[in-house]
Amino acid sequence: MSVKIIRCHPSRFDALVAFVAEHNPQPEHHIGYFGLTPEDIRLSLRMFNWPFDRAARLAVAGNRIVGVLAADIDKELGRAWLYGPLLTLAERASEAAHSAAVPPATRHSPPATTWEATADALYSAVAARLPAGIREHEMFVDTANVNCRAFAERHGFPAVGEWAIYFITPDRLARLPEATADDWDERFAGQLEALHDRLFPRSNYTLTYMRQEWAEKGALLLVVTEGDRLTGYFFGRYEEDSGEGYVDLVGVDETRRRTGLGRRLMLAGLSRMRGAPGLRQVNLSVAASNAAALALYDDLGFVRERDMIAFRRAIQE
Repeated sequence: MSVKIIRCHPSRFDALVAFVAEHNPQPEHHIGYFGLTPEDIRLSLRMFNWPFDRAARLAVAGNRIVGVLAADIDKELGRAWLYGPLLTLAERASEAAHSAAVPPATRHSPPATTWEATADALYSAVAARLPAGIREHEMFVDTANVNCRAFAERHGFPAVGEWAIYFITPDRLARLPEATADDWDERFAGQLEALHDRLFPRSNYTLTYMRQEWAEKGALLLVVTEGDRLTGYFFGRYEEDSGEGYVDLVGVDETRRRTGLGRRLMLAGLSRMRGAPGLRQVNLSVAASNAAALALYDDLGFVRERDMIAFRRAIQE
C-alpha cells in the first residue's frame, strides 16, 4: 500500500471531519483537541488561527484518508498544538520491536506503510510550515493512545501533566442549586492577570483571550470580589453550533481555598450555561492530581469520560 502526504485541500475538509469523527472517540486514537462529534470537530478546525490548508496535512492511500496531523498556533505564546497524529495504519510488531532495539541515531526509517513512519512524515510536513517564533509544540492524547505516547517519546516531548476529562448533561445540570457571581468588570483586569498567572502559569488562556471571547463571543467571565479585591473567577464558553459548553477555568485566591468559593463559582457558571438553547453537555478538564477538584466535580454529578496526558517539546530556533 502506497501512502502519500498531501495538504488538506478545501474539497477534502468534509472527508477529514468524517474520518476524525469515526476514529477520535476510540481511546487508542483519541486526540484531545479535535472533539468527538462532527459538529464539534468541524468547529474546532474552523477556529484555527491561520489558514487551514497550511496547518493540516493528510495521509492518503489512493483517494482514502488514513491519517491526519494539523497544528493550531498562538504567536503570542509561541506555541503550536498538534491535532494528531491520528492514523489508522497498523505498525508491524516485528518492525516496532526492531525500532525499539536500535539506537535512534542509527535507526533506519521503516517502510512508509507503518504508523511510525507515516506519523513522522506528517509531523515533518506540518512542522516545516509553522511560522517563525513558534518555540513549543504540544500534544494532548488519551492515556490509552500508545502510538502517540511512543511518538512523543521518540521526538523528545516530555510529559507535562495528566488530566481527567469530565462532562455533565442537561438533566443533571437541572438538579444543581443556583449560585451567583458578578459579571466581568475591567477594574479588576490587573488583579485577574496576576491571580491567573499564579494559578495557571503559561496557560494558553491569556487575559487577552478571555476578554476578547467575553466581549466578542459572549463567553462567561464571572468574578467574586470582597470590596476592591478579586478573590475568584470563572471562565467558560458555549458553542451553539456543537451544543457543547466548556468550563475552561475556575480560579480561587490562595487565601480563600477550602471556603466553598470554588463550588460557588462552578455553580454560578453552570447556572448561566444550563439555559442555553440546544445544550447537549458541558465539558471540563482538570489535573488528575487535583483531588479536591475531582471530588467537587464528582459531587456535582459530572461523569469522568477519559484520562489524558499532555506533552510539550521546546523547539530550538
